[in-house]
Amino acid sequence: MEKYKQQVKKRMVLLYLYNALSLIIIILTSIYSNVVPEGNQNISEMIRGFQFGTYLCLQLFLLKYIIKFQQALKTESALKDLYIEENDERTKFIKNKIGGFGFNFTLAVIATATVTAGFFNQLIFCTLLGVLIFMALTKGVLKLYYRKKY
Repeated sequence: MEKYKQQVKKRMVLLYLYNALSLIIIILTSIYSNVVPEGNQNISEMIRGFQFGTYLCLQLFLLKYIIKFQQALKTESALKDLYIEENDERTKFIKNKIGGFGFNFTLAVIATATVTAGFFNQLIFCTLLGVLIFMALTKGVLKLYYRKKY
């Protein structure tokens, strides 16, 4: 269990780094929000809202996991419960069925590309946003399907 405890501590360091990076990006996006690509002003405002909301949600998820890991490190029983939760065979099976790490990685890359495209071109932003929504909905439907099936 000591090895797993060290692993959780390493994860927390990464979570703090990602949280700091996300906060920096939120600040920079707010500062440079008047840098608008050519095109429709309404879409430009939507792009800024999407960029801000994406990083705000990322921060909330990171904080959720930081709190979860901090609570798990307080007691041995909580750490054991977290270990069991992460190594549950049914959960791993469902994650593998819906695409596992590869699908999550692809979603993250497309989300990053969508945010980045918002600084340069509205058409590319809207296209990538459509792809991102489709992939997220597909993952959600598959997750619901396999949870009921297994």
